[in-house]
Amino acid sequence: MKRSIWTGACTALFILTLGSCSSGLFTSRGPVELELAWASDNTLKTPESALFDPQRNVIYVTNMNSTSGNNDGDGFISRLDTEGDIEELYWVTGLNNPAGMALHNNVLYVADTEEVVAIATQSGAVLGRYKAEKAKFLNDVAVDEDGTVYITDSEQKRIYQLRNGRISTWIENTKREKPNGIFIDGDRMIVAFFSSGRIRLVDPGTKDFTDWTDGIKSADGIARLEDGNYLISSWDGEVYYVNQEGKKWRVLDTKSKNVNAADISYAAQPGLLLVPTFKDNRVVAYRLRAR
Repeated sequence: MKRSIWTGACTALFILTLGSCSSGLFTSRGPVELELAWASDNTLKTPESALFDPQRNVIYVTNMNSTSGNNDGDGFISRLDTEGDIEELYWVTGLNNPAGMALHNNVLYVADTEEVVAIATQSGAVLGRYKAEKAKFLNDVAVDEDGTVYITDSEQKRIYQLRNGRISTWIENTKREKPNGIFIDGDRMIVAFFSSGRIRLVDPGTKDFTDWTDGIKSADGIARLEDGNYLISSWDGEVYYVNQEGKKWRVLDTKSKNVNAADISYAAQPGLLLVPTFKDNRVVAYRLRAR
């Protein structure tokens, strides 16, 4: 079913479902606010991450399909169009609990429990599976300009590196905190820590951590905006706007309705913030509007 931009009664119904504006949908008076663009239907199965591919004009969505953490093989990736229609629910199958994704040179890298799965975006064919030694829960993925892949392991509290077809441990111990979202912007690496709510900058050369912002409970996805500022999600159902100095404003809050905000991303070309709702089994897209 088509889910184009909602207006009138449909928008009102959506807001009533998630919570009214006064009760927390747009609670911040920060530099931006979010405006509902569309929501997919609820045939997704525990969607954890959503990522736009500008070359193919599609949105990839990882579906855990269960949250047991077992290697059950029922996880999959879906493809959506930029208006929220599901083009192919089961585009890639046979995964376990696929989580974060990153794109580089027509290859989609997916964190999948104990391994990284490389997928050809042209065909959906699996190009390789790379097992990370002693991994327990590979969670998010980022790729630098050279094609080196970095992967967080939230349970092992470490960050792996995939380079030249081999995975090795890059940071052994992330200060006893659980790393979740990871993002690379040039020589700037950002890591969101799920357990502490802290967001830290990492120097890729020295591997030193610098505090950037905090107070984002269950910190999850990291999305860079065109102006160089960021959106960071709380898995519980919040999204924060964070400026380059680390000051933050809450711009979305759906946690009272048990609607999560998992591994978000921002698609600059259509101008959409993509929010996988996890237990709610949808992807919801928002447009940013300056105040």
